[in-house]
Amino acid sequence: MSNMRINKVTFKDKILDDYNVIIDVRTPLEFKEDHLPNSTNFPVLTNNQRHKIGIQYKENSFLAKKKGAQIISSNISKIISKINFDKNENVLIYCWRGGLRSLSLYLVLKQIGYNVNVLEGGYKSYRKFVVNFLEKNAPKYKYNQIMGITGVGKTLFLKELSKRYQVIDFEGLAKHKGSILGNIPNQNQPTQKFFETLIYKKLRNFDIKKKLWVEAESIKVGKLNIPSLIWKNMPNGKNIKLVSDLDERVKYILKDYKYFISNPNLLKDALRVLKQIIPKDNFKEIEMYFIKRNYYELVKSLIIHHYDRVYKKTRAESQSPIHAEIELERISLGNIKKIINSYNFH
Repeated sequence: MSNMRINKVTFKDKILDDYNVIIDVRTPLEFKEDHLPNSTNFPVLTNNQRHKIGIQYKENSFLAKKKGAQIISSNISKIISKINFDKNENVLIYCWRGGLRSLSLYLVLKQIGYNVNVLEGGYKSYRKFVVNFLEKNAPKYKYNQIMGITGVGKTLFLKELSKRYQVIDFEGLAKHKGSILGNIPNQNQPTQKFFETLIYKKLRNFDIKKKLWVEAESIKVGKLNIPSLIWKNMPNGKNIKLVSDLDERVKYILKDYKYFISNPNLLKDALRVLKQIIPKDNFKEIEMYFIKRNYYELVKSLIIHHYDRVYKKTRAESQSPIHAEIELERISLGNIKKIINSYNFH
């Protein structure tokens, strides 16, 4: 085995298409923070095992390596029992830097007869590629914005638009609705690094020569940031503003945030946050509607006393030129489909 040639590859964009199977052997925590698109986590060390080996390594590197080898060997045995891909599949293995963890699984699978390769530089080389892509390539796409005040159905519009055109839904990728009440129950936002991976994954499959549609967002989506050079270029294309009357907006928000109505305690917690930023008299009115469970008037007050005021200060409203305005008499899927069918978004 010592004379075995190690097949190493440098990360390039096409790797994601060239390899049928991509294995991440890092810990579940490392994998959760970020990983190559379409990769599967088969950790050769658990979170706890890696932590303990790291502590032991500082005291006695030789004994730590010996203990690590024992644990890795045992874990690889379990990994092999889970493998269900064909021996002729192109397999890529990576760890943090392309070192011992990926090499350990590589050597075993190679001896068995699998067609395996190791990613040189590991995850760190991939991350460097993504950062470079977001700084140099991503700003070159032709970004165009769907604009509009809170409750006009921008997300619904983008979702339908994505069936025919190139679209990035930053809120969808970030698992957040973008507003102060944007946290989605039972869904955690990804890390900043994985958010950027998701954006890269989208962009690499798009034609850079064709228009790309996004929502006119703040640079922050919950706790995450849209890459600054993408955000900077978003208003430079065509900006289409959606408009609708207050009644339609209220009804749409009631549908879009229905989990607040089905679980009033969630709304109660959210209102505590708003209490800090809404004028006292206005908040009393909102609180009264909450107590009475008059959600229509509650949402109407939120729009008037918070969301519309905040929107006037956003870049979309104050700085972005409007090239076209689309009026939604009804904020419904059927109406949106008709508009998209009749309007040229190319």
